Amino acid sequence: MKQQNTLFPFTQKKFKLLKKETQHTWVIKWLTAIYQNLITNRINTKSIHLFASNYDMILKWLELPCKEKPESNENRVWIEFVSDAIHFHRTKTNIFPKDHDLLDNSAIDVTSSDKSRTAIETLDYHIAIDCFRSVFNVGSIFRTCDAAGFRSVILGNTPGAEHSLVQKTSMGTFSFVHSEKTDDLIATLINKKTVGYTIIGIETIKNSKAYTNFSWPQRAVLVLGNEEYGISRHVLRVCDKFVHIPMHGRKNSINVANAASVIMFHVAGKLTQE
Repeated sequence: MKQQNTLFPFTQKKFKLLKKETQHTWVIKWLTAIYQNLITNRINTKSIHLFASNYDMILKWLELPCKEKPESNENRVWIEFVSDAIHFHRTKTNIFPKDHDLLDNSAIDVTSSDKSRTAIETLDYHIAIDCFRSVFNVGSIFRTCDAAGFRSVILGNTPGAEHSLVQKTSMGTFSFVHSEKTDDLIATLINKKTVGYTIIGIETIKNSKAYTNFSWPQRAVLVLGNEEYGISRHVLRVCDKFVHIPMHGRKNSINVANAASVIMFHVAGKLTQE
């Protein structure tokens, strides 16, 4: 298969003439092309290193610090790196992935019967989300967290309740479901371990157990990964155990917010029956 060009299509002089938002838009466009080439195996090792050198140069043009590059030449780790880079430049211009806007403007308001509900006893469970991009998925998980009786959402490098679309898709639950934002999810999870929580990754991985055949502890943190590449490789190392949802169709995965619902309600059912 033909190898694709990884060079950025601007000189420094022409790039500097662009408005800041336009600069980031062009970087996103370039990174997206790199991403597509990576997932179709159209970049060799030499091209990857040429891309990395180009990207360092662009960050210097933008007067931004260079990012730590993966030490491995494995395709997956570079897909993860480029995906994170795309998200980084989106946040610089407040550009986020667009989801279908299925809710009315009034959807943020919960019904009067919801507002009058008294606080319920929650499970000693938290859900941690690692580098989510879709605000729709984040909002959906807030809502499920409330419905399943989980204590909180831990947001690792993920937009949270400050984002209007998270507020909207959470159907108001963002206002009473506790959330914790962290730039270092690994440290946050290690802290949870020290006070007795089991860290359980929801991931199809070697030695992972089907969620229906798993013995659920009384207190745990469930970790969900990025919509594209799953739990990041560093966070995987912190997890104590792994569970997965067996797939019976042609696709090997389902939407991450749907996966969260399946697992969270299963856990709630198991623990409230005991």
